[in-house]
Amino acid sequence: MNSSLRKRALCGWLKQNHAEDFCSALKLQKFLFFYEALAKIENDTSEFRSLKGYINGPVFSDVYGDYTYEKNDFVYEVEKAYTKYPQLVNEERAKFAGFLVSILNEDELSKLTHEFNIWKSKESEIKRGVRNVSLREEDLNEEDAELLRFLKNMYPSEYIDSVRVINISGKSFIINKNDIPKLTEDAKSVFISLANEESLENPVYVTVTDDGVVLVD
Repeated sequence: MNSSLRKRALCGWLKQNHAEDFCSALKLQKFLFFYEALAKIENDTSEFRSLKGYINGPVFSDVYGDYTYEKNDFVYEVEKAYTKYPQLVNEERAKFAGFLVSILNEDELSKLTHEFNIWKSKESEIKRGVRNVSLREEDLNEEDAELLRFLKNMYPSEYIDSVRVINISGKSFIINKNDIPKLTEDAKSVFISLANEESLENPVYVTVTDDGVVLVD
């Protein structure tokens, strides 16, 4: 494995807590990026080794290589790393990064990471098709920090623990866990209809009335 023990443990956390998102190479990369960027601005240990700029956003190339070309071994190693070294993962930070990748689709996540100076500073090279453009930790600036703080304040741990995300056809519906028992079979079909509404932007916040009616907030 080219991935560091730290990265394997983080990937193991995502696989255990957000298995569907772990199955997306892009979402896995965005999870790692948000986690490491947040660790950096919170003055904690961070690791930006092998971070490259691609058209879809930042990519840790060592993790990408293991995930793409050594998938079976990679899955085994990340499960083992997280089981053996859970202390390598900051639970609150991982919870936030995991929630963020669960409520946005792949295109939205790419666009979000394009807003970060660490990627934008190399945008011209990336769009010219230059291969293996290295992204520098030093280019993560105060605007990047403000964006992450804004998102984290919007989705604190207490809020994340209180809701459930339902993903249907590229739409992410956020619903309070207390509303889950109110869902009827008819109500569940409403989500499918809403998922086809192009005017709705992710994430979609919904509530459920006592008689099972789904309301978009």
